[in-house]
Amino acid sequence: MKIPVFRNTATNYLIMAVRLAQGILVTRWLLASLGQEYYGLWALLWSFFCYSLLLDFGFGVTAQKSTSTELYRRDIDRYNRTISTVFSFHAAMSAVILLGTGVAAFFVPVLLHVEHSSPEELAYFRSCFLCFGIGSALVFPFGMFQEILVGLQRLYLRNYINVVSKLVELAGILVIFALGGGLITLILFTVILTALTQLSMLFFIRRLIPGFRLRFRVLPDPELFREIFHFSGFVYLTSVARLAWGRSGALLISIFCGLGPTAVYQLGGRLPALMGQLTGPYQENISPITALLHSRNKVRRLGLILRNSMRWNSFLATGMTVGILFFSPVLLRFLFRVESPEAIAVCRIMTLSIYLSLVFRTIPERYFLMADSHRFLSWLVIGESVCFVILSIVFLPHYQEIAVVCCAFGVKLAGTCVLVVPRFLRRTGIGFRPLLCDTCLRQLGATLPAAAAWYAELRLFEGRIPDFWLLAVAGGTAAILYPAASFRLVADEKERGKIFRKIRTYVNLVKIKGIR
Repeated sequence: MKIPVFRNTATNYLIMAVRLAQGILVTRWLLASLGQEYYGLWALLWSFFCYSLLLDFGFGVTAQKSTSTELYRRDIDRYNRTISTVFSFHAAMSAVILLGTGVAAFFVPVLLHVEHSSPEELAYFRSCFLCFGIGSALVFPFGMFQEILVGLQRLYLRNYINVVSKLVELAGILVIFALGGGLITLILFTVILTALTQLSMLFFIRRLIPGFRLRFRVLPDPELFREIFHFSGFVYLTSVARLAWGRSGALLISIFCGLGPTAVYQLGGRLPALMGQLTGPYQENISPITALLHSRNKVRRLGLILRNSMRWNSFLATGMTVGILFFSPVLLRFLFRVESPEAIAVCRIMTLSIYLSLVFRTIPERYFLMADSHRFLSWLVIGESVCFVILSIVFLPHYQEIAVVCCAFGVKLAGTCVLVVPRFLRRTGIGFRPLLCDTCLRQLGATLPAAAAWYAELRLFEGRIPDFWLLAVAGGTAAILYPAASFRLVADEKERGKIFRKIRTYVNLVKIKGIR
């Protein structure tokens, strides 16, 4: 089976760009048409019901794994029963969302902080809340369809559907506001479009999996449900632990240090978070590939794929990491008008922490999840989260926000070196020295020419030219020097040959067109 990694990754970046542009435009239109108060209501409703995703309990990943291992080829009846069990469980969780929405509707004034509004406004807010909650419950079971497409290695198909959906959403919002529609109309349109988007994925799934049948089961097979929950339960624990880790930092800082240090922590984390998002589109390919090859017991081939994946993932992460370490003061000043030594320190330490995760953690963790080491991964993440919270509480009163980022980096470094990397190497058969060389040393060596140029540019131009032009010069330098050095140090001989052939083909096509 040929895996369309390039198409999957390219369309992941495409949907990321579309979502970014769509988010900016929709925010502007909502503010202009609804006003700040109703835009705040829209954002708050999304925040409330995003927590309903916790009711997935890891069953979506189960659907992805069952599909990735090609269970539908080996036993279509068992596959259909597995997917139907997942769908039925999600339908039951929809009932929980409906019940929660009905109960919470009585407390809308408190939940939305609109106690002093008029009775007419309260009725409107309650109607918006009910529409959003009921709509979320209705579309909740359909969320597993995109997980099935991921398991089929058809990320690009999922992305094409989502791109069309986002463009239709933009057009629909324009029409709604042009016709004088309000927030309830917008909510209903969004719910219907989301349902149609998910059902479009179901249409392609039925074409890709002959014999696919989806049935609602009131009483699922106890043995099958126990087997599914054994996997999905640990996936859920891992997700909750990660959520607790991600949200507790700012909360602890606000409790012990106040709002000022919290703002510094949030601002300092913006650039590292962006770095993580920009490398994410490639990593999504790893989970279904791992599940497929592990199920076929192709350890050597899987190890080679994982090693190459970590190598190219590190290529993206290393260049951005070194760039942020050099230019964090300029970037924070240009993007957020912030000149704070504390924010710069937070940014640099968090960048190193994200780099460690991207290079040595992200791909091994996806491997553990899909290669029957999900229990190990779950206990690891839970243990790290507990250690992070305890250490942060101990050191926060003395070192403020720096304590949180240092504790996070220290805990992650210890867990990676002591537990993650040794187990990963042992399970995949990859050697430590080849892994270190391919995923770290070569990429760092490739950054040296750009780093030398960046040092000179900062010494020569900082404070003498506007920050925008300084960043433009640095970006142009990186775009030339880093890929050129990586071509020699990171790419292997086969990859260099392929690049040369593509360049030669392109040059010949240009020559032919020039002659014509």
